[in-house]
Amino acid sequence: MNSEPHPETVVLIGGTCVTTLDWQGWMSRYTARGYSVIATGAPLPPSADCVGPRDWAQVASVVTYYERLLLTVPQPPVLIGHCFGGVIVQLLLDRGYGVAGVAVNPPRIPERRVRGRVFTGARPSRRADPLTIDYRSSLRAPLLLVGSGADRSVPPDSVEATARRYWKSEAVTSYLEYPAGCHHTLSAPGWESVADDVLDWAELYADPGRLTSADLWNR
Repeated sequence: MNSEPHPETVVLIGGTCVTTLDWQGWMSRYTARGYSVIATGAPLPPSADCVGPRDWAQVASVVTYYERLLLTVPQPPVLIGHCFGGVIVQLLLDRGYGVAGVAVNPPRIPERRVRGRVFTGARPSRRADPLTIDYRSSLRAPLLLVGSGADRSVPPDSVEATARRYWKSEAVTSYLEYPAGCHHTLSAPGWESVADDVLDWAELYADPGRLTSADLWNR
């Protein structure tokens, strides 16, 4: 029998121009399911009121903020991020944080070759080491990527392509697509179903006794 504790906390990570208020419905819904919910935006410079892939220094700062935050959580939480927050979720999972992660409508992380090495991310800064993801790692926690068929900001084909990059790994990687969904998943009509589906998935695959697999399905 699996003796691993059930996750008690969900950490919600917003992306470009998403505030804690945008997560209010999700917070209430998850609290009603018995979870402690954390939804706090990373501190940004005064000139940057949105979390986005502007440069490596900013990306590194946001990831470091969440790393420090997650160290205060007693048990590894479920991580759920929207848009660029989904990129942050992937970076955190790659670093060993979280019991499961969900990236909703995440943009692709560009690749750049620097002196024979492939880096993933926005614009590598001379002052910061590039942040990379090991797509082949079998050690990371389960990851679900969610695409929306009517998303004009991050097309579902792009999200699915990101999911497929992980499928050479033995770790659980799944892709879920809502054909009628738009980019504003957090508050668009039907958001309740999305919120429930992704947490149901996280509860299922957070159990380390589950078989590792790669899944592809539509809702």
